[in-house]
Amino acid sequence: MAGPTPIPEQGPPPFQPKGNSPFGFLEKGICDNDILLGDGFLEREGAVLLAGPSGIGKSSIAMQMGCCWACGKDAFDLEPPKAHRVAMIQHEDSRNDLVRQSEALHHLGLDEKEIQQVHKNFWIETVRGRIGVEAINIMRELVKWHKADILILNPLSAYHDGDISQNRDNIHFLYGYLGALLEELKIGLFAFHHKGKPPRAAHGGNNNRHEEDVYFQVMYEILGGSTLTNFFRGIITVSPIGNSEVFKFTLAKRFEESGWISKSQMFKWDDDPTKRLWVPASVAEADDAKKNSKKTLADLYGLVPVMGTIHKDTLENNATEAGFKRREYRGLLAEALQDSTSDHYRIYTWQLPNPLGRPSTAYGRSEQPDDEKPKATKKKGSK
Repeated sequence: MAGPTPIPEQGPPPFQPKGNSPFGFLEKGICDNDILLGDGFLEREGAVLLAGPSGIGKSSIAMQMGCCWACGKDAFDLEPPKAHRVAMIQHEDSRNDLVRQSEALHHLGLDEKEIQQVHKNFWIETVRGRIGVEAINIMRELVKWHKADILILNPLSAYHDGDISQNRDNIHFLYGYLGALLEELKIGLFAFHHKGKPPRAAHGGNNNRHEEDVYFQVMYEILGGSTLTNFFRGIITVSPIGNSEVFKFTLAKRFEESGWISKSQMFKWDDDPTKRLWVPASVAEADDAKKNSKKTLADLYGLVPVMGTIHKDTLENNATEAGFKRREYRGLLAEALQDSTSDHYRIYTWQLPNPLGRPSTAYGRSEQPDDEKPKATKKKGSK
């Protein structure tokens, strides 16, 4: 007796063309519903990246953007055509950090109706321990549940399942997973990213380039590769001016669609730090920031011994005695610890073994050898 007829394997469905001819696209015209920010700076199925060094307040930028766009107001001169539903997935901030950042809601000049719109339209979800496909699946479920128009990721690297400095890994995650998600859900993505370390030229110096060539600068100094810059249709970089409290926001891509009047805008923290609010900086404040910058990375670097290390408390005390302001010192230290900082001013964190408890933090001009780290010395002592 013959057995059951085997069921043929089902292959992928045949490709269904969804494009059009140039005439067909022109006939259909611009879809206004696809425009989420500016004149098309961010659109559905598109992505924008904001890149800047750690410690400048990118999480507060994300919070302020989400609050404003959720009630139809502009944030950092990026204006939505209407109130959007915004979902933010974040990794780095604690619950109390989010409470502090949310204080900005009371200082954005919103009326009661707009505050209620923020309450209804802006959802923040902390997601940790999920990368790659797992993270994408959570994004999908959250966006569907919240019916979001814009997804904010802070930071992008927390959910990447490869080496974000490598184009091959970025193609896999961005084009393979994230791009497909944006197309499936018809949403726009606004991602935050820490600056990476620029590649060195063949002779150890920086590649020759014009300062005006912002795209080239972003590709190699900020992001570290072409895939990130190609995937994200819009790119904003944030950099401190000198050692001041004024920051330069530069549109490296998609300026014409942004609605900005120039490629760079100056913003600063509000004078009252409890507000957790970013505000425009005046031309005079920006000029003063450039002229009156007193301390530099070189000044801080000079306080770190050529050989050995210096305890973090000692370094801060020495910096105070040398005339560093507290906020100035912390900003410069955060920059000096970044991989993107030149080797001439790069400072490294060391963890020194402490037999009485947790390792103590110190700083040095070179990286801490693996065999001098607390885990390695502990293993040696146990032998």
